[in-house]
Amino acid sequence: MDRKKILLGIKIFVAISLASQLGIFFYTSYQNGGISFNIPIQGISFSMLGIAFFMSWFEGIITGVRIFFLMRVINPRITVITSIKAAYANIFMGAITPSQTGGGLAQIYFISRDKIPYSQASAGSILCFVSTLFFLITALISTALFNSPTMGSSLQLMIKSASVGVGITTLFFILCMLFTHSMNNLKFTLFTHFKNKGIIKDENGKIENFLKKFAEGLVSCRESILLMAKRGKMALIVSYLITCIFFAVRLIIPYFIITGLGGNVSVADVMYIQLFITLVSYFSPTPGASGIAEVSSLVLMASLVASPVIAIYTFLWRLFTLYINTTIGGLLLYRELKSSD
Repeated sequence: MDRKKILLGIKIFVAISLASQLGIFFYTSYQNGGISFNIPIQGISFSMLGIAFFMSWFEGIITGVRIFFLMRVINPRITVITSIKAAYANIFMGAITPSQTGGGLAQIYFISRDKIPYSQASAGSILCFVSTLFFLITALISTALFNSPTMGSSLQLMIKSASVGVGITTLFFILCMLFTHSMNNLKFTLFTHFKNKGIIKDENGKIENFLKKFAEGLVSCRESILLMAKRGKMALIVSYLITCIFFAVRLIIPYFIITGLGGNVSVADVMYIQLFITLVSYFSPTPGASGIAEVSSLVLMASLVASPVIAIYTFLWRLFTLYINTTIGGLLLYRELKSSD
């Protein structure tokens, strides 16, 4: 793993996150008549905040258990400890790379340390992605049927539009899995046609190399799914259920934070908005969705969180759902890289 790129990703993530948190603090302070460091302690429920803090420690463990259940079908050499380490490394690398693209590579790196071939480690990573994708499908379809009297129609329309977008993406994914070779042939045929026409210029071959890697990824994904369909149907079901538990924890943590800060909100409304923010974060071009996640939370949660404490809420939300687990993952990866020298 390229340590210089990892260090650069950390610097960008920290810089954008810090700028976003400070920006939200000064903006909300201005909205409330000036900068104030007074925290309304009398309205805080430390027991509720304690529950949120306690739940935040389980994200890496839950993800690790999911990796273990999937990987043991592929290669029984995998251990629970390695799976949990891989999960935390995934969270860390996902936080310091655009659209969380580095998470899968970190997971593969840790799994391969158990003397498991990269091809098998990659298959496990792909299947984790598939479990997450299918959760998002079912969750967003269910939210499309949800109507909240406390949320604006524009926000609900935006979330339902996202459901349609995920549905179209899923349909494309299914077509790629059913007709993998045909889809790959179609891509290269269209690429060659447009290149010969001069519409696409690829002098350095970067586009062609990307298409080749993408084609190889589709084939690997199809093979991984077929393998699990033959040998691990129950593991796939368990993986999906564990994924549901993981997201249930992540989506409900903000409810306990808001309640802990003295708010009174509906659990369904909080989880509904958090699901949309999670989707936005997955496609964010910034490392760990830094900046975009904070601003999205500020805008979308404004109707549920009191203005004087929304800056505190935003910080605690990112602390419990990202910063803690990212720090653990970073320490584990640093230790692993240091021991491999």
